[in-house]
Amino acid sequence: MTPRAAILVPAYNEATVIGETLSRLTCDMRSGEFQIIVIANACHDDTAEIARKVAPDAVVLETKTPGKTNALRMGLDHVAAPVVVFLDADLGVDADAIRQLIAPLQAGGALASYGRMSIDLDGCSRSVRSFYEIWTRRPYLKDGKFGGLFAVARGALNRALPLPDLIADDEYFSRCFQPSEKAFVSNVEFVARAPRQLGDLFKVRKRSTRGTRELAAMGLSRPKTSGAGGRAAFVSEVIANPKLWADFLIYSGLKVAVRLSLVLEGRASGAGKWERDDSSRIVVSG
Repeated sequence: MTPRAAILVPAYNEATVIGETLSRLTCDMRSGEFQIIVIANACHDDTAEIARKVAPDAVVLETKTPGKTNALRMGLDHVAAPVVVFLDADLGVDADAIRQLIAPLQAGGALASYGRMSIDLDGCSRSVRSFYEIWTRRPYLKDGKFGGLFAVARGALNRALPLPDLIADDEYFSRCFQPSEKAFVSNVEFVARAPRQLGDLFKVRKRSTRGTRELAAMGLSRPKTSGAGGRAAFVSEVIANPKLWADFLIYSGLKVAVRLSLVLEGRASGAGKWERDDSSRIVVSG
């Protein structure tokens, strides 16, 4: 039986979270329904071993070559399904969400699909909470988040292939499709753990900004939308609510600090860097 979808899970040193991710994903999954492909890239922990133990039916690949895009290329070579789901190893999502995510692609109404992201702020500092208080109000997130978890019809993957080495792989896939070709599945929600401290968040935002600039340099600009009105409403919302002003100062200050840091490091020396936050991968017991 051909699986309904292949789920690619690239993983770099994700031993603390991969078990939870796969356990939740497979707990109500029917036998043969999905093809799970875990790609442990340049790991020096037990990521692959844990993946095999928790999801014995999964294909678990290992490579000594680092890089998420290299891992995705490996995984794509093993796909045996009409739809490909891309899932970050540290996200929480169940099989029913996958079923709903791929439904528009199976019906032929879209070439790619994505859901809604919620932020787990448990254990985060006040400054991190302030940043996300503003960040989650941005118009960019009002209609979902194409990143962390999304699906692409296998027949449409040629838009993005061959997959280049880059930082913002999720955004790269998103920009390969027009808004009319992507379906936002509003009842699909995945949980992303926020960095615990402001310094950890700085690394994540710096990587994200660098990745976006890298795509722009490749000529892959974000499709034009009616975002101007949304940004105006966003600013008006903040101005009208004094309780948000302190949060907005932290949000804006971090954005300025990220841009200044990128200017100081220089484009050449910064190219290809992947700042990683490990604080959100620490499992707190009890």
